[in-house]
Amino acid sequence: MVWPDRSPSMAFASKEARDSKLERTLIVAFALAELLVEGGERVGIPGLVNPTASRSIIDKMAQAILHDDTARLSLPPSFVPSPLSEVVVLSDFWSPISDIRNMLAGLSASGAHGTLIQVVDPAEETFPYSGRVEFVEPEGGNVIVAGRAESWASDYVARLAFHREQIRIETGKLGWLFSTHTTSRSA
Repeated sequence: MVWPDRSPSMAFASKEARDSKLERTLIVAFALAELLVEGGERVGIPGLVNPTASRSIIDKMAQAILHDDTARLSLPPSFVPSPLSEVVVLSDFWSPISDIRNMLAGLSASGAHGTLIQVVDPAEETFPYSGRVEFVEPEGGNVIVAGRAESWASDYVARLAFHREQIRIETGKLGWLFSTHTTSRSA
């Protein structure tokens, strides 16, 4: 099962990025699906596409995504993968660690294994902002104004590292993998 996050936060792209987080997530999801099907695996998207070994997997996934009018959540919907399943979740994983922990518990309860791939923009890695900056949360509409944004950089980078470490700990407990991908790099 491959689940690409299509929530509003994924539309973000800074000047340093090659693609938005959403575009990159879909590119990686489609490429992964194609490679898996070529290798004889069945691939699906939870709640959208049942696992299939169809050679037209990219078209099936793209059509399902285009015609999906349900709320676009930051984390996958609750589903129970089969015990032998591999689950790949592509997201920015800016959700609270408790939500990520609950997601992992649900997905791994049947014995399935998986990988979380955090897709981030380069600006989310380095916090290159200075001066007065207004940050607007794309999924909740909350606004934070930083009078001197550059003074937030070191705290931000430390919190980012702490959040990632928490994700690594949670995935490590289950034998799952965690990796990051920055949109300034080649897909």
